[in-house]
Amino acid sequence: MMKKRKVKTFVVLILSAVLWISCSHTPLIPVTPAVSFSKDVQPLIIANCAMSGCHNSTGGELFPLMTYNDIASSDLVTPGNAKSSRLYTAINGTGGDNSMPPAGQLGNDDVLMIYLWIEQGAKNN
Repeated sequence: MMKKRKVKTFVVLILSAVLWISCSHTPLIPVTPAVSFSKDVQPLIIANCAMSGCHNSTGGELFPLMTYNDIASSDLVTPGNAKSSRLYTAINGTGGDNSMPPAGQLGNDDVLMIYLWIEQGAKNN
């Protein structure tokens, strides 16, 4: 009889501990490496946006996006808030008539790279 009571107490303690641990409200945030403008973002923009007649610096029809200063001096990026950044909404397909590039959407990895760069503060790194 005493042995059953010890087993029940042990089970209750284990279940209580499991419940207590599972009630933790600390979210698990994956470690994300810093995204570099010059190594990660700029090559994507040059390859997909800075072609003749688009966002190049040689007299394109639209504003240039070749350098960090081109982007920083525009209202395209809200550092730390990708979802309200015009650059992000244009490339992820939620920009309406302003969806870019016109030839087709960027790949998910490319969109994620730019999203992370903006969320990390859109730094010139």
